[in-house]
Amino acid sequence: MSLLSRLIRTFHPGQLERDLDGEQQFHIEQRIADLVRDGFTPAEAARLARSQFGNRLHIREESRDARLVGWFESILHDLRFGLRMLRKDHTIALAAIVSLTLAIGTCTAAFTLIDALMFRPLPVRDPSTLVHLTTPRFDGRPGADDSFSYPLLEQGRIAARGQVELFGLTFGGGLNSAVFDTSGDEEKVRAQWISGAAFDTLGIPPALGRVLAPRDDEPSAGSAAVLSYNFWMRRFGGNPAVLGRWFALDRKQYQVVGVGPKNLTGFDPGLSVDMWLPLPAAVDARALADPAGTWLKIWGRLAPGVTPQRCAQLLLPAFREFRAALVQRIPPTFLPRDHVAAYVASPLALESASTGNAGFIRQEFERSLWILAIFAGLLLMTCCSNVANLLVARAAARERELAMRMAMGAGRWRLIRQLLIESSLLAAAACLLGLAFARYAAPVIVNRLSPSNYPAYLDLRLDWRTILFVASIGVGTVILFGIAPALRASGVSPHDAIRAGGRQSARLGVLQPLFAAQVGFSFMVLFVAGLLLLSFQKLTSVDLGFSSSGVAIYHLKSKVRRDAAQERLAQMQLLDSLRRAPGVQAAGLTQTALMAGDFGFVMTPPVRFPGRGPERPWPRFVGISPGFLETMRVRLIEGRDFDARDAGESPSVLVNQAFVRRYFPGESPLGKQFERATDEEHWQPQQIVGVIANIKYNNVREDVSPTIYFPMRRVSGMSLAVRTPGDPAPMIPSLRREIHRIDPDLNVDSAILQTTQIDNTLLHERLIAMLAAFFGVVALVLAGVGLYGVLTYSVARRTKEIGIRLALGARPSATVRLILRQAGAMAAVGLAIGAAVGIAVSRFVTAFLFEVKPGDLATWALPVVLMLLACGVAAVPPAIRAARLDPVVALREE
Repeated sequence: MSLLSRLIRTFHPGQLERDLDGEQQFHIEQRIADLVRDGFTPAEAARLARSQFGNRLHIREESRDARLVGWFESILHDLRFGLRMLRKDHTIALAAIVSLTLAIGTCTAAFTLIDALMFRPLPVRDPSTLVHLTTPRFDGRPGADDSFSYPLLEQGRIAARGQVELFGLTFGGGLNSAVFDTSGDEEKVRAQWISGAAFDTLGIPPALGRVLAPRDDEPSAGSAAVLSYNFWMRRFGGNPAVLGRWFALDRKQYQVVGVGPKNLTGFDPGLSVDMWLPLPAAVDARALADPAGTWLKIWGRLAPGVTPQRCAQLLLPAFREFRAALVQRIPPTFLPRDHVAAYVASPLALESASTGNAGFIRQEFERSLWILAIFAGLLLMTCCSNVANLLVARAAARERELAMRMAMGAGRWRLIRQLLIESSLLAAAACLLGLAFARYAAPVIVNRLSPSNYPAYLDLRLDWRTILFVASIGVGTVILFGIAPALRASGVSPHDAIRAGGRQSARLGVLQPLFAAQVGFSFMVLFVAGLLLLSFQKLTSVDLGFSSSGVAIYHLKSKVRRDAAQERLAQMQLLDSLRRAPGVQAAGLTQTALMAGDFGFVMTPPVRFPGRGPERPWPRFVGISPGFLETMRVRLIEGRDFDARDAGESPSVLVNQAFVRRYFPGESPLGKQFERATDEEHWQPQQIVGVIANIKYNNVREDVSPTIYFPMRRVSGMSLAVRTPGDPAPMIPSLRREIHRIDPDLNVDSAILQTTQIDNTLLHERLIAMLAAFFGVVALVLAGVGLYGVLTYSVARRTKEIGIRLALGARPSATVRLILRQAGAMAAVGLAIGAAVGIAVSRFVTAFLFEVKPGDLATWALPVVLMLLACGVAAVPPAIRAARLDPVVALREE
């Protein structure tokens, strides 16, 4: 009989029993018939046949074992029995499943996010051979530089031919304005420009039509476009007629030639690209041929047998030759002369690109997601210790049952297996529910990774990696919370347990270290959560140097090109007309809106003072219009604001207090002059006419840098700030129409409240604070529930002892103190453990803290008080229950 048929029969034991009984009866009847033919009477034949057949029960068991898989049948019996026992103790089972679901679901959500953002390979052919070029930065920013020019890409292709297939692509994060129909309505799409040969190099097939090809890079070729599958389904409903359709993107015409595969959303995890366009169409011909450009990322696929190190050495001479020619032709203004040689001789590295480009979303939220994973792991440990406490107490209540099973011949390992199977059933239910929880929680977190006008996207599909992770964590939790209760319960003495009636001793045994560990984990979570929450509270109370309430920001974009005189006239007309509009208090223009984030554009041209060389580091240069300071309510320290005198090529500038402290300490800067470098390598004189208060420009965390404000002389591509008496949100549509009426050549690219813009710079801090608060509350609840369970078990086990104490004259208050002292001792041990581990863990979140140190008294006081309060609340009910015991009833129960 095959193993498969034996396994199948295991699921139908009743049918097998009937088959075996029928088979035995058939053999007996056949023997009776044979005996009757030999001359025996039917009665004698039946008696003799049964005696010759032997013990029917023994024969049936032997036949049954031969037709079933014994160990598998035994496990099925244990599973059925375990389900009955969990149904009987449904309160404990439900509490354990809910706790584990929360922990496993949180861990699964963290794994899903981290895997999708950082570890999942791109859906291309052989992603392990993909590399991208990097070189050290010389602009003072952290990390490596991976932005190059198109001429360098062309030169690198020639130098590395046969070793690596190079192609270029732009960062896929920008939002562009597209028009798809005759209505002229603009839509925001995320476009990425890429080499025509990239799709073939990556092995990406089309879902419809064709993908980009090398011929699309030719200047004479038409502007082809390949839509992403998701965008095709979302915007065009999967209509095949989209092929051949023309549309406008940033006033350029493109034709749809194909649709990408379903599983390809882009090459930057965290962002979903809507379309891919030929690389030469990204910029004009002059910018494409500019060797000093830094708008392109260079990727490649290594040939078989070629290592990244070998390929980098092959490309290095061409790279250094290119830079040497570049500095001779275009001397870099961002480098001191003594750094030029190091810039030319900088190394080149080829790093793995198998998981995609380390773009904005990954850089911004990588550490945040790891903190989420740490919190989830701590929560899992806390839940496991909590469930272990519940199961130990449950096993203690079953001592008589387990002792009876051992007395009837069950071995210790059989009992351990039974209890582990019951734990596995709890873990299995929690894993399934945890998967459902993660499917809900992960998208919620993704929606908080970026602002609504710059949406993030992560492919959170359920795949084998997630299933394997959940299975692994399920096995791990069974080991963590199931082993100790199983070993303790299986070690019961049958004689003592039966004689004691299930109340063998009053000792807590393994419950004490388990609860201490639980308090330690809970306090560690609470301590780290408190650090993050306190840091976020300080961030939200930072003085920004301006008033954000009542201000709306409009990002403007011109439809036409205008000269300097036309720009000045358009600026004055726009601001004058808006200031007279109903409900508008003030209006002003700025080169980049305040709190635009770390990627907000800020110029830093070199400056020099009389008698000194160029200063380093360079101060910021920000263009503003007259009225901007009034609109944002920035305080003027001394001097004057910009006015009509500063039109044209005025040398007047404003500086902030940080500039004065660095360059003119202890003296007034008014009237002082310096020079700034222009794009044409000329030095332009500047004169300080006013000093303003320090303001945070890009984000709340940044240190205020020396900043120079110059009169802005154009409107297009700038941000307009409008202040209203109340909430500006209802006025945004009407002011948008008013801007278009004043200047029909201006488009409002987007509009946002200044308060929302500030909130967008605190997205990951707010996300971490929200998660920290959630984990902190859960940790407190779990610690309280754990202590309540331990003390309730302890009171039940010490019923006789407490009854004797009360019968001998002990006061109820003494009984309460006894229970509370026991709770305090366990909580103190747990707090000591949690404090020690919390200090070690806090260093992983130090980078997220703002004006908060783990050693500060405030960071310790609140978590300690909250933990003691939770333990006190949990300990009071069992203590009161013990104090109210009737000694007569307690002794009678024993």
